[in-house]
Amino acid sequence: MLDELKNLNYYGGKDGLLFFLCDVIGTSQRKISDAAVLCSYAPGKCYLALESLISYCATFGWIELSDKIISVSPSIAKLLNDKAKLNDALIESTVNQLFRENLLDSEMFCYDSIQFSYFFKNEMLPLSLSVVRNTLISQGFFVPLRNAQGTRFYISSLYDSLIARYCKEQRKQLSLDKLKRQLHLNELAGEKAELFVLEYEKKRLGMPLSEKVRRISEIDVEAGYDIVSFASLQSQEPDRFIEVKAVSDAGFYWSKKEYEIARLKGDKYYLYLVELNRISQEDYSPLIIPDPAVKVMEADSWFVEAQSFLIRHV
Repeated sequence: MLDELKNLNYYGGKDGLLFFLCDVIGTSQRKISDAAVLCSYAPGKCYLALESLISYCATFGWIELSDKIISVSPSIAKLLNDKAKLNDALIESTVNQLFRENLLDSEMFCYDSIQFSYFFKNEMLPLSLSVVRNTLISQGFFVPLRNAQGTRFYISSLYDSLIARYCKEQRKQLSLDKLKRQLHLNELAGEKAELFVLEYEKKRLGMPLSEKVRRISEIDVEAGYDIVSFASLQSQEPDRFIEVKAVSDAGFYWSKKEYEIARLKGDKYYLYLVELNRISQEDYSPLIIPDPAVKVMEADSWFVEAQSFLIRHV
Protein backbone atom coordinates (compact mmCIF):
# COMPACT_ATOMS: atom_id res chain seq x y z
CA MET A 1 0.00 0.00 0.00
CA LEU A 2 2.82 2.41 0.81
CA ASP A 3 4.36 2.03 -2.66
CA GLU A 4 0.96 2.50 -4.28
CA LEU A 5 0.43 5.77 -2.40
CA LYS A 6 3.81 7.08 -3.45
CA ASN A 7 3.25 6.22 -7.12
CA LEU A 8 -0.10 7.95 -7.61
CA ASN A 9 -0.20 10.45 -10.46
CA TYR A 10 -3.75 11.81 -10.37
CA TYR A 11 -4.07 15.57 -10.90
CA GLY A 12 -7.81 16.11 -11.30
CA GLY A 13 -8.67 17.11 -7.75
CA LYS A 14 -12.04 17.10 -6.04
CA ASP A 15 -14.21 17.84 -9.08
CA GLY A 16 -12.71 15.00 -11.06
CA LEU A 17 -13.09 12.50 -8.23
CA LEU A 18 -16.71 13.38 -7.54
CA PHE A 19 -17.68 13.41 -11.22
CA PHE A 20 -15.98 10.06 -11.78
CA LEU A 21 -17.59 8.35 -8.79
CA CYS A 22 -21.06 9.92 -9.03
CA ASP A 23 -21.60 10.52 -12.74
CA VAL A 24 -19.28 8.17 -14.61
CA ILE A 25 -19.77 5.07 -12.43
CA GLY A 26 -22.78 5.94 -10.28
CA THR A 27 -24.85 3.28 -8.57
CA SER A 28 -24.50 0.67 -11.30
CA GLN A 29 -21.64 -1.44 -12.59
CA ARG A 30 -19.85 0.11 -15.54
CA LYS A 31 -17.63 -1.36 -18.21
CA ILE A 32 -14.21 0.27 -18.11
CA SER A 33 -14.46 0.92 -21.85
CA ASP A 34 -17.76 2.78 -21.31
CA ALA A 35 -16.23 4.72 -18.40
CA ALA A 36 -13.44 5.84 -20.74
CA VAL A 37 -16.00 7.25 -23.16
CA LEU A 38 -17.87 9.10 -20.42
CA CYS A 39 -14.62 10.52 -19.09
CA SER A 40 -13.85 12.00 -22.49
CA TYR A 41 -17.09 14.03 -22.22
CA ALA A 42 -16.41 15.33 -18.73
CA PRO A 43 -16.93 19.05 -18.00
CA GLY A 44 -13.91 21.17 -18.85
CA LYS A 45 -12.80 21.67 -15.23
CA CYS A 46 -12.69 17.92 -14.58
CA TYR A 47 -9.39 16.37 -15.57
CA LEU A 48 -10.36 12.72 -16.10
CA ALA A 49 -7.46 10.53 -17.12
CA LEU A 50 -9.17 7.18 -16.58
CA GLU A 51 -6.11 5.13 -15.71
CA SER A 52 -4.88 7.54 -13.03
CA LEU A 53 -8.40 7.94 -11.63
CA ILE A 54 -8.85 4.19 -11.31
CA SER A 55 -5.45 3.89 -9.64
CA TYR A 56 -6.21 6.69 -7.16
CA CYS A 57 -9.67 5.47 -6.22
CA ALA A 58 -8.64 1.81 -6.01
CA THR A 59 -5.71 2.66 -3.72
CA PHE A 60 -8.12 4.11 -1.16
CA GLY A 61 -10.72 1.38 -1.68
CA TRP A 62 -13.41 3.56 -3.23
CA ILE A 63 -14.00 1.36 -6.28
CA GLU A 64 -14.05 -2.33 -7.07
CA LEU A 65 -12.71 -3.91 -10.27
CA SER A 66 -13.71 -7.27 -11.75
CA ASP A 67 -13.41 -8.57 -15.32
CA LYS A 68 -13.12 -5.10 -16.86
CA ILE A 69 -16.13 -4.00 -14.83
CA ILE A 70 -15.93 -1.10 -12.42
CA SER A 71 -18.27 -0.22 -9.54
CA VAL A 72 -18.31 2.03 -6.49
CA SER A 73 -17.47 0.32 -3.20
CA PRO A 74 -20.43 -0.29 -0.87
CA SER A 75 -18.75 1.83 1.82
CA ILE A 76 -19.43 5.03 -0.15
CA ALA A 77 -22.21 3.97 -2.57
CA LYS A 78 -24.91 5.35 -0.27
CA LEU A 79 -23.32 8.82 -0.45
CA LEU A 80 -23.39 9.22 -4.23
CA ASN A 81 -26.46 11.45 -4.08
CA ASP A 82 -24.81 13.90 -1.67
CA LYS A 83 -21.49 15.12 -3.02
CA ALA A 84 -20.69 17.19 0.08
CA LYS A 85 -20.99 14.16 2.37
CA LEU A 86 -19.16 12.03 -0.17
CA ASN A 87 -16.28 14.49 -0.24
CA ASP A 88 -16.08 14.37 3.57
CA ALA A 89 -16.02 10.57 3.44
CA LEU A 90 -13.24 10.59 0.85
CA ILE A 91 -11.19 12.99 2.99
CA GLU A 92 -11.61 10.82 6.08
CA SER A 93 -10.70 7.72 4.10
CA THR A 94 -7.54 9.42 2.79
CA VAL A 95 -6.51 10.71 6.22
CA ASN A 96 -7.16 7.31 7.76
CA GLN A 97 -4.94 5.59 5.22
CA LEU A 98 -2.14 8.12 5.64
CA PHE A 99 -2.18 7.65 9.41
CA ARG A 100 -2.28 3.86 9.06
CA GLU A 101 0.81 3.98 6.87
CA ASN A 102 2.50 6.37 9.35
CA LEU A 103 2.75 9.02 6.65
CA LEU A 104 0.86 11.36 8.94
CA ASP A 105 1.40 11.59 12.68
CA SER A 106 0.62 13.96 15.52
CA GLU A 107 4.05 15.62 15.34
CA MET A 108 3.15 17.02 11.91
CA PHE A 109 0.37 19.25 13.28
CA CYS A 110 0.83 22.46 15.30
CA TYR A 111 -1.51 25.20 16.46
CA ASP A 112 -1.07 28.75 15.16
CA SER A 113 -2.51 31.11 17.78
CA ILE A 114 -2.43 34.03 15.31
CA GLN A 115 -4.52 32.26 12.68
CA PHE A 116 -6.55 30.32 15.28
CA SER A 117 -5.92 27.20 13.22
CA TYR A 118 -3.83 24.06 13.09
CA PHE A 119 -1.22 23.88 10.38
CA PHE A 120 0.56 20.98 8.78
CA LYS A 121 4.35 20.65 8.56
CA ASN A 122 4.47 20.05 4.83
CA GLU A 123 8.25 19.57 4.85
CA MET A 124 7.73 16.31 6.77
CA LEU A 125 5.60 14.80 4.01
CA PRO A 126 7.47 12.81 1.35
CA LEU A 127 7.60 14.67 -1.97
CA SER A 128 6.17 11.57 -3.64
CA LEU A 129 2.89 12.24 -1.81
CA SER A 130 2.42 15.74 -3.20
CA VAL A 131 -0.35 14.36 -5.46
CA VAL A 132 -2.35 13.27 -2.41
CA ARG A 133 -1.65 16.57 -0.62
CA ASN A 134 -2.79 18.59 -3.65
CA THR A 135 -5.95 16.51 -3.94
CA LEU A 136 -6.70 17.19 -0.25
CA ILE A 137 -6.20 20.89 -0.95
CA SER A 138 -8.77 20.76 -3.75
CA GLN A 139 -11.14 18.90 -1.42
CA GLY A 140 -10.93 21.70 1.16
CA PHE A 141 -9.03 19.76 3.82
CA PHE A 142 -5.80 21.75 3.50
CA VAL A 143 -6.01 25.53 3.15
CA PRO A 144 -2.71 26.97 1.86
CA LEU A 145 -1.76 30.47 2.99
CA ARG A 146 1.19 32.20 1.34
CA ASN A 147 3.37 34.95 2.78
CA ALA A 148 6.92 36.25 2.40
CA GLN A 149 8.29 33.23 4.27
CA GLY A 150 6.56 30.73 2.01
CA THR A 151 3.41 28.63 2.08
CA ARG A 152 1.85 27.15 5.18
CA PHE A 153 -0.84 24.47 4.91
CA TYR A 154 -3.62 24.98 7.45
CA ILE A 155 -6.28 22.41 8.35
CA SER A 156 -9.81 23.53 7.66
CA SER A 157 -11.58 23.94 11.00
CA LEU A 158 -14.25 21.55 9.67
CA TYR A 159 -11.75 18.72 10.12
CA ASP A 160 -10.16 19.61 13.47
CA SER A 161 -12.04 16.82 15.24
CA LEU A 162 -11.05 14.34 12.53
CA ILE A 163 -7.36 15.08 12.97
CA ALA A 164 -7.72 15.10 16.75
CA ARG A 165 -9.25 11.63 16.68
CA TYR A 166 -6.54 10.10 14.52
CA CYS A 167 -3.73 11.81 16.42
CA LYS A 168 -5.14 10.51 19.69
CA GLU A 169 -5.57 6.98 18.33
CA GLN A 170 -2.04 6.94 16.94
CA ARG A 171 -0.49 8.22 20.18
CA LYS A 172 -2.41 5.62 22.11
CA GLN A 173 -1.23 2.85 19.80
CA LEU A 174 2.36 4.10 19.78
CA SER A 175 2.31 4.38 23.57
CA LEU A 176 0.89 0.88 23.85
CA ASP A 177 3.47 -0.55 21.44
CA LYS A 178 6.29 1.28 23.21
CA LEU A 179 5.01 0.08 26.57
CA LYS A 180 4.78 -3.51 25.34
CA ARG A 181 8.33 -3.40 24.00
CA GLN A 182 9.66 -1.84 27.19
CA LEU A 183 7.79 -4.30 29.41
CA HIS A 184 9.16 -7.17 27.34
CA LEU A 185 12.72 -5.85 27.64
CA ASN A 186 12.26 -5.24 31.37
CA GLU A 187 10.92 -8.75 31.81
CA LEU A 188 13.89 -10.26 29.98
CA ALA A 189 16.37 -8.20 32.00
CA GLY A 190 14.60 -8.97 35.26
CA GLU A 191 14.52 -12.69 34.58
CA LYS A 192 18.20 -12.73 33.67
CA ALA A 193 19.10 -10.88 36.87
CA GLU A 194 16.92 -13.14 39.01
CA LEU A 195 18.40 -16.32 37.57
CA PHE A 196 21.86 -14.96 38.27
CA VAL A 197 20.97 -14.20 41.90
CA LEU A 198 19.32 -17.61 42.29
CA GLU A 199 22.57 -19.34 41.33
CA TYR A 200 24.59 -16.83 43.35
CA GLU A 201 22.60 -17.70 46.50
CA LYS A 202 22.89 -21.41 45.93
CA LYS A 203 26.66 -21.15 45.61
CA ARG A 204 26.87 -18.87 48.66
CA LEU A 205 24.97 -21.30 50.87
CA GLY A 206 25.98 -24.66 49.48
CA MET A 207 24.29 -27.87 50.51
CA PRO A 208 21.82 -28.61 52.00
CA LEU A 209 20.09 -25.19 52.09
CA SER A 210 20.83 -24.44 48.44
CA GLU A 211 18.08 -26.88 47.49
CA LYS A 212 15.56 -24.81 49.43
CA VAL A 213 16.35 -21.46 47.79
CA ARG A 214 13.34 -20.56 45.67
CA ARG A 215 12.67 -18.03 42.95
CA ILE A 216 9.01 -17.29 43.65
CA SER A 217 8.46 -14.37 41.26
CA GLU A 218 7.38 -16.67 38.45
CA ILE A 219 4.16 -17.42 40.33
CA ASP A 220 3.73 -15.05 43.29
CA VAL A 221 4.13 -11.65 41.65
CA GLU A 222 2.50 -9.87 44.60
CA ALA A 223 4.97 -11.06 47.25
CA GLY A 224 7.07 -7.89 47.11
CA TYR A 225 10.29 -9.86 46.60
CA ASP A 226 11.63 -12.33 44.04
CA ILE A 227 13.70 -14.94 45.88
CA VAL A 228 13.35 -16.68 49.25
CA SER A 229 16.72 -17.60 50.72
CA PHE A 230 18.64 -17.98 53.99
CA ALA A 231 21.05 -15.72 55.83
CA SER A 232 23.41 -18.59 56.71
CA LEU A 233 23.68 -22.36 57.13
CA GLN A 234 22.52 -21.91 60.70
CA SER A 235 19.15 -20.54 59.57
CA GLN A 236 16.27 -22.79 60.59
CA GLU A 237 13.77 -21.13 58.26
CA PRO A 238 13.86 -18.65 55.36
CA ASP A 239 15.21 -15.35 56.68
CA ARG A 240 16.49 -13.58 53.57
CA PHE A 241 13.82 -12.17 51.24
CA ILE A 242 15.47 -10.83 48.13
CA GLU A 243 14.18 -8.26 45.67
CA VAL A 244 16.36 -8.36 42.53
CA LYS A 245 16.91 -5.26 40.40
CA ALA A 246 18.73 -5.13 37.09
CA VAL A 247 20.41 -1.73 37.34
CA SER A 248 22.06 0.78 35.06
CA ASP A 249 23.29 4.37 35.33
CA ALA A 250 19.64 5.41 35.29
CA GLY A 251 19.09 3.63 38.62
CA PHE A 252 16.14 1.35 39.29
CA TYR A 253 12.45 1.49 40.17
CA TRP A 254 11.15 0.27 43.50
CA SER A 255 7.40 -0.14 43.75
CA LYS A 256 5.26 1.04 46.65
CA LYS A 257 4.35 -2.58 47.40
CA GLU A 258 8.01 -3.65 47.50
CA TYR A 259 8.87 -0.76 49.80
CA GLU A 260 6.02 -1.64 52.17
CA ILE A 261 7.17 -5.27 52.37
CA ALA A 262 10.73 -4.09 52.95
CA ARG A 263 9.55 -2.05 55.93
CA LEU A 264 7.67 -5.03 57.34
CA LYS A 265 10.56 -7.47 56.85
CA GLY A 266 13.19 -5.04 58.15
CA ASP A 267 16.70 -6.53 58.17
CA LYS A 268 15.41 -9.78 56.63
CA TYR A 269 14.65 -7.95 53.38
CA TYR A 270 17.48 -7.44 50.88
CA LEU A 271 17.96 -5.60 47.64
CA TYR A 272 20.33 -7.30 45.18
CA LEU A 273 21.39 -4.83 42.51
CA VAL A 274 22.70 -6.62 39.43
CA GLU A 275 24.66 -5.08 36.56
CA LEU A 276 23.82 -7.36 33.66
CA ASN A 277 26.89 -6.36 31.66
CA ARG A 278 29.10 -7.76 34.44
CA ILE A 279 27.44 -11.05 35.35
CA SER A 280 29.67 -13.00 32.95
CA GLN A 281 32.71 -11.96 35.00
CA GLU A 282 33.86 -14.87 37.15
CA ASP A 283 34.34 -12.87 40.36
CA TYR A 284 31.32 -10.57 39.99
CA SER A 285 29.02 -10.11 43.00
CA PRO A 286 25.87 -7.99 43.03
CA LEU A 287 25.53 -5.02 45.35
CA ILE A 288 23.66 -6.40 48.36
CA ILE A 289 21.70 -3.99 50.58
CA PRO A 290 20.04 -5.33 53.74
CA ASP A 291 17.11 -3.42 55.26
CA PRO A 292 16.83 -1.05 52.25
CA ALA A 293 13.76 0.69 53.67
CA VAL A 294 16.26 2.37 55.99
CA LYS A 295 19.60 2.13 54.22
CA VAL A 296 18.31 3.42 50.89
CA MET A 297 15.31 5.56 51.68
CA GLU A 298 16.92 7.34 54.63
CA ALA A 299 20.52 7.55 53.43
CA ASP A 300 22.25 10.56 51.88
CA SER A 301 24.15 8.30 49.45
CA TRP A 302 20.97 7.47 47.49
CA PHE A 303 18.88 9.91 45.47
CA VAL A 304 15.19 9.02 45.63
CA GLU A 305 12.98 10.75 43.09
CA ALA A 306 9.19 10.55 42.95
CA GLN A 307 7.93 9.86 39.41
CA SER A 308 4.30 10.75 39.98
CA PHE A 309 1.98 12.05 42.67
CA LEU A 310 -1.51 11.00 43.78
CA ILE A 311 -3.38 14.21 44.62
CA ARG A 312 -6.77 14.24 46.29
CA HIS A 313 -8.91 17.07 47.58
CA VAL A 314 -9.27 17.05 51.36
